[in-house]
Amino acid sequence: MSNIQTLSADLLKSRRAETLNAQALRKTVPVRDLNIVDDKTIELDGKRLEMTDKAFKNLISMLGMSKSFATKFESLFNTETKTKFINQMKNAMAAQLNEITMIVSPIQRKVVGFSKQATDMISHDRFLNLTDQLIDQHGFEVTNWGVGPDGSVTINAFNPKAQFEIGLADEVFTAGLTMKNGPLTGIQVMPYVNRMWCTNGLTTSFAQDAYQLQNLSPQSMENFFQYMAELRRNGFVPTDFGNTVRRAMNTPASLWELERGHKMIKPFVGERADNWIPLNENYTAYSQIGQEPNTLSADQKKRARSNQSIWSLVNGITHVGTHAPEQLAFDMTDADSTQLMVNAGNILGSNWNLANEMPSPFAAKLSQEDQVGALLN
Repeated sequence: MSNIQTLSADLLKSRRAETLNAQALRKTVPVRDLNIVDDKTIELDGKRLEMTDKAFKNLISMLGMSKSFATKFESLFNTETKTKFINQMKNAMAAQLNEITMIVSPIQRKVVGFSKQATDMISHDRFLNLTDQLIDQHGFEVTNWGVGPDGSVTINAFNPKAQFEIGLADEVFTAGLTMKNGPLTGIQVMPYVNRMWCTNGLTTSFAQDAYQLQNLSPQSMENFFQYMAELRRNGFVPTDFGNTVRRAMNTPASLWELERGHKMIKPFVGERADNWIPLNENYTAYSQIGQEPNTLSADQKKRARSNQSIWSLVNGITHVGTHAPEQLAFDMTDADSTQLMVNAGNILGSNWNLANEMPSPFAAKLSQEDQVGALLN
């Protein structure tokens, strides 16, 4: 069983400074003064500002439109007509929404989001005060601390004494928390577990366990600490975690899910991604039976079995997130590592493509000797 690596005092100090410097900036402006140039640019007082794709989706959602509608509109007309239409929608909304708050990342130097309220964001300083309190109260040690390009921060911490088993050989875990503060999401807290066999970190995002704190009012804080008390009573173990792991071990990942996981890790490990998630091996197997993967629709891939279980897929992703920085990963930051752990948790907590398949004694290749009707003459 491996030891979990924790951050040194010097590294914790450095990450704290990095977090405070990443504090997103806010500027409240009249909606009518904001001009949308295109999907990536807005104009204010004659100055153009870049915005992220998420910020654009955020903005048009506030105007009552979806990204899919905007894309479809552009396919029927053109970019200029689409932009003109969105600005007309914006001006029409100005009567109901007088002002809007832009959120700018000092790291990206881009607009990363919009808010209807100027006070919707919790500062990193107040977030760190809260995490310090939680770490001290519950005996946590910090194992990951990442700052994202949008100014969000994610901290993974665990309690070395909070080990638990799930009734399977060699499967022992250590429980803890993932604490995140984002410019749009506010503070999010979710259970975090380390698989002791390989010290892979995993942030679970089961709906019943995740908590979101969007302001620090007395009532919100009272509800939050009640949530923390309940987590502590459960030893910080995610709800029904053991059963979820057992089901994940016995549920095959679909070809679509395999592609999704492979795409997550490839930017960091390049062509070596198949060492963790054998996608090309599965492609070859399907090609050999006359089913070329590049001709299959997304729906067909979701129904196509791979040779990997959901649990194997999840652990492939978490292994990259936890250990790839030690194995010459390409430009992997702490923010990338923590996000991979969240992504893996999202897969574990999702509705798996093949989860509802009935167990079948005939799952293997059909035997010609058993084809009763075909043998009739």
